[in-house]
Amino acid sequence: MKKIIYLCILLITFFFFIPLNVFASFDAIISGDSVRIRSNPGTENTALYTVNAGTSITLDDKTLYDGTGCSQKWYKINYKEQVGYVCSKYVKFVNSAYDGMHVVDWEARVNANNVTVRKSSNTSSSSLGTLSLGVNVVILDTVSSNDSNCSSKKWYKINYYKNKTGYICSKYVTKKSSVTAYDEEYSNTLKAAGFTDSYIPYLTYLHNKYPAWTFIAKKTNTNFNSSVSAEEGKNYMQTKNNNYRTSSTPAEGSSWFKVNSSVIAFYMDPRNWLTEQRIFMFEKLDYTSDFDDKYPTLIKAIFGSGKLADDKYTIPMFNAGKKNKISPVHIASRIKQEVSPNGSASTSGGEFTFKGKKYSGYYNFFNIGAYEETIGGVKYGAVTRGLAYAAKLIKRSGEVWDNIETSIVEGSSFLANGYITKGQGTLYYQKFNVSPDAYFSRYTHQYMTNIQAPATEGNSTYSSYKSSNILSEPFIFEIPVYNNMPLYTSLPDSGDSNNYLSILGVEGYTLSPTFDKDVLTYEVFVPYDTTEVNIFATPISIKSTVTGNGTQKVNDEEANFTITVTPEVGTEKKYVITIKKDDKPIDSTTVVESGNNTTSIDTSSLNIKNNTIVKVKNGTTASAFQSQLSSTKAKNIVIKNPDGNVISGNNLVGTNFSVTLSNDVESKTFKISVKGDTSGDGIVTSLDLLQVLKHIKGDKRLTGSYLLSADTSGDDSVTSLDLLQVLKHIKGDKKL
Repeated sequence: MKKIIYLCILLITFFFFIPLNVFASFDAIISGDSVRIRSNPGTENTALYTVNAGTSITLDDKTLYDGTGCSQKWYKINYKEQVGYVCSKYVKFVNSAYDGMHVVDWEARVNANNVTVRKSSNTSSSSLGTLSLGVNVVILDTVSSNDSNCSSKKWYKINYYKNKTGYICSKYVTKKSSVTAYDEEYSNTLKAAGFTDSYIPYLTYLHNKYPAWTFIAKKTNTNFNSSVSAEEGKNYMQTKNNNYRTSSTPAEGSSWFKVNSSVIAFYMDPRNWLTEQRIFMFEKLDYTSDFDDKYPTLIKAIFGSGKLADDKYTIPMFNAGKKNKISPVHIASRIKQEVSPNGSASTSGGEFTFKGKKYSGYYNFFNIGAYEETIGGVKYGAVTRGLAYAAKLIKRSGEVWDNIETSIVEGSSFLANGYITKGQGTLYYQKFNVSPDAYFSRYTHQYMTNIQAPATEGNSTYSSYKSSNILSEPFIFEIPVYNNMPLYTSLPDSGDSNNYLSILGVEGYTLSPTFDKDVLTYEVFVPYDTTEVNIFATPISIKSTVTGNGTQKVNDEEANFTITVTPEVGTEKKYVITIKKDDKPIDSTTVVESGNNTTSIDTSSLNIKNNTIVKVKNGTTASAFQSQLSSTKAKNIVIKNPDGNVISGNNLVGTNFSVTLSNDVESKTFKISVKGDTSGDGIVTSLDLLQVLKHIKGDKRLTGSYLLSADTSGDDSVTSLDLLQVLKHIKGDKKL
């Protein structure tokens, strides 16, 4: 039986991830004040809610419905887990595709890695910290200096991370204005080539300086946000900035951490690297015979005065490039990136121990297969594992890498045959496999986890070409262009980004549901004659500020109060409390008579949870529900919809309706939860199925009586089992 349920759940999951239009979802906001959300299209229909500009809504599709009172037709929308209709002229669609990214413009940026910010304008001044490659800064002042350690002889006083100030040697800062240019004729050329507007100023500047360079726009045929999401968990960085990393626990070694989507977006955005120093991450890496006589010098320039500049290393690199038809400069840059200009234990041929035995005389210049691994209960470091790979102690094909020449040639062959000839022929594609020509599936078969590798390797290539005076040669750059890119991407600011509350409540009353820092919407019921409430809220971080708390006036029968938490850096979080007034004393002209009991209301026969009558059967009419409640000894039974209108007769009872039971002794009011009815219309349809699925996925959480309705299995949680039961009900296999 468990296997059958498991199989059904898998089928449901598969079914709902098929991109059918019915399950599309569009985020939007209301664009006018006092806009009415109605039960059906047309101004003659009941107003379910009256909302103001900025109110968030969602739409399952963009179908327009005919109806009176709106010349532009009506949209069917979802608000507070209810379906309604709004005149389309008051609906503004919003793009939430860039959630999690730092989408802001920049004036100047740090152009190197781990650059020290100092208290004053000299290198003997105390350090205020270091900044990563790409951090946005604002230049406040320029200071001349004779400090020999700052070759530009000029310091900038900068503002960084919004609230910090310090000094940085100007050579480590690039102004946006210094790497952009405008030329209408060339702009048209770039547009015709397939580049979008945001690429053009950078490429125009580079074209003006190096007219022999060619820029190819390569359409990835993917949305930028989708690509960023697909890269999550696959990118590491050496950083202690909590706003960059996803965890304080290293992902590899003691200093490499997984980075968040905002950091991925920044390093993945090609426009951030269209500068003279970084564009070589897009250079096509084929072997160029025109450079036959230049390659040996270029290779040596990569390593400078380092040990690997010796001929016994550089000549094999040149031969490997020629044999495998890839750029020897790329080979040298990759080796430098992996083992440093002086090499490492991976290239020394030294001794290592693997599975209890000692070995020596093996080389792995590219650190292929070098990662931490536990084998037979023994943890091996990356270098040891890589050398075991070179020695074929770990199963692989090819020769044993027991000399420098073989290691470099074979490793280069791996690089060529595994990447460059497989559609990943740039540094960028080797890190981010988004090429439409790639042999391997997107986002797989990516050479390195270091997210900064394309930028640093590309810079090494640039430096080599510059020192060899060949930058004016006709290089070809293949630059990815994504669909639906934001105007900008930047690295996150540093600071305390905690935007959660630790305490939230309304003095003298109880929140529904009980406060949870991850739950953003609540209800509170107060007496009908309440005129004000006191909302108290405390942030987790002492560096956050809170607005919307304190004494608040309650003038309407229902009012929303937003409590906003603003962190030191990062985005705000908004908690919403809906204050609802209880009904006034019942008017005998509007009640439904049900007996003449004068004893206390007896609710012992009812299923009540959190002041809500639960497990009400879908399709129950008001008259049938009143009959079911006759055992409570209530003299009067009044049922109201969420808009406060009394329902009776054959009108269906829905989730989040209320019922008031009263007699001569007392009065009690309860919410109603109809089993499986998360939309509040009293029946169970595909809309309810979609809402349960969204809750399980975490896309849109259900709360209050709607959450109770979703728990069809009655186990106090909403899982795939509840989804299965709703589906079976809709199919007619097993009714709720």
